[in-house]
Amino acid sequence: MELSLRGKPMTVTNRELAPDLSTKGCFPKAWIRRNGGFLLLKDGGEDAVKREVLASRICQHFAFRQVKYQESIYAGEKVTQSEIVTSKRYSIVSKMAFDIYACNHDLDTIEECKKIDSMTYYGMNIIDYLIGNTDRHPENWGFLIDNETNQYVSLYPIMDFNQSFYSYDTIEGANCQTVFPRKMTQKEAAIEAVRNIKLNQIKEIEESVFENAKEWKEMFYKRLAILTENSK
Repeated sequence: MELSLRGKPMTVTNRELAPDLSTKGCFPKAWIRRNGGFLLLKDGGEDAVKREVLASRICQHFAFRQVKYQESIYAGEKVTQSEIVTSKRYSIVSKMAFDIYACNHDLDTIEECKKIDSMTYYGMNIIDYLIGNTDRHPENWGFLIDNETNQYVSLYPIMDFNQSFYSYDTIEGANCQTVFPRKMTQKEAAIEAVRNIKLNQIKEIEESVFENAKEWKEMFYKRLAILTENSK
């Protein structure tokens, strides 16, 4: 725990070992057992925690399957905390890994996403545009696998928001990585998404949700207005 999350027990550091061996990504992480289940703690500094917690609060205003993040404290410092999404029955396979399977079975990965779980696929593009998430690379989303049948049954819940509110100075956002090989901005991908599944907003997003992050509030509402109009 100390090694994978904090990187500083005794004389060993996780400079070479991060990420934790059971997860991917460049931010230190560690699993902790609590109340009969497993929680994932993520470090990365107060700024990363602030971004992930706020993004998760916003995401919970939409009816998409998602991992929920909240602020926690470990060894006196802020981290984010979330519940495990896998089990003995279900595991996850990244989009990058699935591409190999798709190539060998004459499948188009994106079309498979739309066929088995269009709500989560399009919802991911909506959410990532709204919160300015620039980290949706092919190993940061993928498929939920039934371990008993070895069949993919859906996409796994939308997760990992600690790189949110970047490329947030323009209305277009970053290039959208989840539509490759097509080239689209996050705005274009999100508009396409709401035209397919609507916005699926389940409650109003009060300005108070931004608390100490008011620097992102104006751009968020501009993007939300665009998607709301295109969802009609």
